[in-house]
Amino acid sequence: MVQAERFLLYAFIILLIIGLAKYIISDFRKKQKQRKRFERGFMLETKAKYFLEKKGYRIINAQKTYNHNYEVNGENRTSKIKVDYLVEKGGKKYIVEVKSGMSAISLNNSGSRRQLLEYDFVIENDGVFLLDMENEKMQFVRFNSKSEKNEDLFRKVIIGMAVFAIFIPFWKMKFLVCLILLGVWLYPRQAKELVKSFF
Repeated sequence: MVQAERFLLYAFIILLIIGLAKYIISDFRKKQKQRKRFERGFMLETKAKYFLEKKGYRIINAQKTYNHNYEVNGENRTSKIKVDYLVEKGGKKYIVEVKSGMSAISLNNSGSRRQLLEYDFVIENDGVFLLDMENEKMQFVRFNSKSEKNEDLFRKVIIGMAVFAIFIPFWKMKFLVCLILLGVWLYPRQAKELVKSFF
């Protein structure tokens, strides 16, 4: 009986040592993999600096942290975002996000797209680049704001009215359309609100 208990105790200790060894090895491999990924990312970001300069971009900031202020139920909050590069070319400022890995370099990746959208929203810029250093390929991304969508709709309505005025045969109708277009030109804000209410 004592021998059986001793055997079970030794078996339990051996199993515990094996389990602990597996955990340590697994944790070590995970950290090593993570370290290699960070080292590779750092190497690609350094390589990106020379790539951008070669393309004629002047580096304004690298790895700069910006504050993103927002409200949650009336309570002010701040989160920090770190941008790989802020560059300048031809008097315009661009944000450059350096990515590697098959999914991250694609704009179909919602995580990459959201990250670029947040950068675009928080930092004054003339556009955002997703730089795929695996293939040394830059993708220019420009997000349209809500006001730009409204402007686009407004422009289409105005152009539609002008084309309509050209083709209608009745002078009284042409005159009426011209008066409406004159009103739009004189009171653009009110006209935009009116167009928005119809669509």
